Amino acid sequence: MYYGTPPIVTNGLVLALDASNTLSYVSGSSVWNNMISASSFSITSNSTSTASFQSNPPAIYVTQSTSAGTQASITGTFPFSENLAIELWYKTDTTGSGFANQLESPGIIQIGNYNSNASLTLWDWSAQIPGSHRIQTYVNNGTTWSHINTGLASISDANWVNKYHHIIMNFSGSSGKWDTYNLYIDSVLWSTINFGATPFPSSSIGGGNILAMTGAAGGSARNSYSVLKVYNRTLSITEIAQNYNALKTRFGLT
Repeated sequence: MYYGTPPIVTNGLVLALDASNTLSYVSGSSVWNNMISASSFSITSNSTSTASFQSNPPAIYVTQSTSAGTQASITGTFPFSENLAIELWYKTDTTGSGFANQLESPGIIQIGNYNSNASLTLWDWSAQIPGSHRIQTYVNNGTTWSHINTGLASISDANWVNKYHHIIMNFSGSSGKWDTYNLYIDSVLWSTINFGATPFPSSSIGGGNILAMTGAAGGSARNSYSVLKVYNRTLSITEIAQNYNALKTRFGLT
């Protein structure tokens, strides 16, 4: 898990899931083990989504065949806190084909139950824009869906599809609330949310300790998840670049 040049940042690391390390995941298993502490996560498939192992590079490959079904998920005890960083190495082979509406746009990662009173979804918002991807964050802060954030310009299929991307979601706050959120993609600041007068209730994620691995609200998707880490603090831009550089060669990046 910690091999690389430079090495991966370990200060504050509380969750480390890595499909390439047999201490974390073994092909054919429905359990993904945390290498930081004695905890594990159940990988769940259902009638419309399937989670399986792919070997090159090692990853959990999730397919969702329809736009009207529940998504695959991993469930366990996730270490949410007032200051938090979630790190993900992610790839999709779903092109931006101009989905008819919001609910058909594939999700990337979802914290909590989508329809609950506190959840957050990182979404590949590609509706009605064939060949492009706008990565947005949708937040239910306990009252209403808000803070829909577009970020930078669209990413083309050529620059997004069938390529691994390094995603960092930095959260900071106090008194059980997240006040600000910064999203980094491939070491570049993509978007910022200031929660203002209605901060996100980090201490009460809705739907329990659920982390969905594909299409939010049932969007069709074919996604790969190779590494998932959680830190109990935010990561600096220097640390984000360090983690990117440590594993980029695994994913064929320069």
